[in-house]
Parts: sequence; C-alpha cells; structure tokens
Amino acid sequence: MIATHEFSRLFDLAELHSDDVAFEIAAAPDERSAVARRLDLLQLDELIAKGTVAMASGGVVRVRGALQARLRQRCVVTLEPVAAELDAEFDRLFLRSGSLGAEVVVDPEEEEPEPLLGDLLDLGELVTEELALAIDPYPRRPDAESYLARYGTSADAGGGAGPLAEALRRLSRND
Repeated sequence: MIATHEFSRLFDLAELHSDDVAFEIAAAPDERSAVARRLDLLQLDELIAKGTVAMASGGVVRVRGALQARLRQRCVVTLEPVAAELDAEFDRLFLRSGSLGAEVVVDPEEEEPEPLLGDLLDLGELVTEELALAIDPYPRRPDAESYLARYGTSADAGGGAGPLAEALRRLSRND
C-alpha cells in the first residue's frame, strides 16, 4: 500500500512492457500549496514534470525526466521573498518487490535502485523529492551583500568582524 502525499500521481507498473511509457504531470493549486508548506517555501506557482517510465533488466524500473518549477523562498539574510525558476533533470532507478530474489545486474557507475513495494509508483512524490533536491538551500536576494556589509558581517562566516568574533578574541587574550 502506498501512502498518499501532497502531490500524488500513481503509475501502475503493470502498464510497463517493452516500450517506455511517457508521462506529463502538473500540480494543481491546492497540491502546490501543500508542497510549498512541506518544503518551507513561501509560494509554489508552478510544478510540472515530463518523462518516461521504462522497464530495465532484472525487474529494475527507470524513471527519467525533467521538472520545471516557479517558486518563492525566504532570503537567508533579509528574510524577504526570493523568486526562483528551476529546471532540473532526474534519473531514478527502482527495484520491484517481486525481483528481490532475482539476479540484478547494476552498473557500478549508477546509483543503486530503490526498493519498490507493490506495483504502484508515485510519480508526484518522486517529482516532489526531486524539487526538494533542486531548490537553493540558502537563497539570497541580489542585494543581500549590502545588508551583510551594513551590519559588519563578512559574506563568508569566517570574516571575524562580528560581535561573537570580538568576544572570542577577548576570551583568548585572558589565557
């Protein structure tokens, strides 16, 4: 049984035979709002993905595609909104549960397949996971450096100009 997620598009692996199966999915407004909450985004204006699902040898399922997203995050310096447009490609491998006893040949250059329970693959959740990996973990507004300069903080955390650095210098002189 697959748990339902904010953005869920179940793909039945029974549809896979010898040909790749194309998919195109887009998150509805309520799904985008829920994904934005989950990923701590201010707003998610667009989330779409296109790709293929293919059966590889040994019960391995390969999902290849690309996602596009338009979103707003909070700047880590000013806490103001930062707009971003993302285009990210993905290539994921899954191992069907019935294949666990079968011999699987895995290319050492590729990632190991993720175990898959049952015959349903949630493409929406896969896209949400890929979005989480693609977003900037430390978004900054273009003028963030001027805020850092105004408060005497270096862009690199080791600048040594802040109050903590001064307190540490005073403590080290007392040794």
